[in-house]
Amino acid sequence: MVVEEKTTNTALLRYRAGLILIWIGVLTWLPFIVMRASGSKPSLFWFLPFHLVGVIGGSRLRKVAREEMGADAPKRNIFRAIGHSLMFLGILVWGVYFFLKLALGQPVDVGDFLPYHLTGIFGGIAFLVIGYFVNQNADISN
Repeated sequence: MVVEEKTTNTALLRYRAGLILIWIGVLTWLPFIVMRASGSKPSLFWFLPFHLVGVIGGSRLRKVAREEMGADAPKRNIFRAIGHSLMFLGILVWGVYFFLKLALGQPVDVGDFLPYHLTGIFGGIAFLVIGYFVNQNADISN
């Protein structure tokens, strides 16, 4: 009994740490945005590793914690599929950016690609939230 409670507490701490990591990864861009707004051109590569470690590491940590707590995976529905697809496309935008910048050596600006990335990510999150509520309503009616 005590071991099970300790495992649940550890998993809950992992889940919360994952959430904090995700927010740190997202908020990494605040200094970048402030610097861009003030007229300087900071390198994307100073901020990107922290963003990726926070967002990817935090989401993996949350997934592991959910499994440890025995939480069921969310039920699949069309809204979740659309949400994940939009998020994938929002991330895929950066493949085009890096191809143009690194492989072809063309001068490209982050600002040209950021709106597409954010539209995919925020649109995907919106569809995931809709999918969550659809699943909740289906559970209530059953």
